[in-house]
Amino acid sequence: MSDATLYDTGMPLRLTVNGEDREFDGDPAMPLLWFLRDHARLTGTKFGCGAGFCGACTVLLDGRAVR
Repeated sequence: MSDATLYDTGMPLRLTVNGEDREFDGDPAMPLLWFLRDHARLTGTKFGCGAGFCGACTVLLDGRAVR
């Protein structure tokens, strides 16, 4: 069973990005970086090493830095 199957509730994901409410109705296993760049069009978030080691993909989630 894939992670997408484990977490797919059939409901859109609702989140607030930079004070703006957004909704995502895609693959729940999609990395946050891809959502921010491809769906929210926030290209300031960068893809770096691809493994989260270099920190280029770091974003704040509820005031906490996450990769």
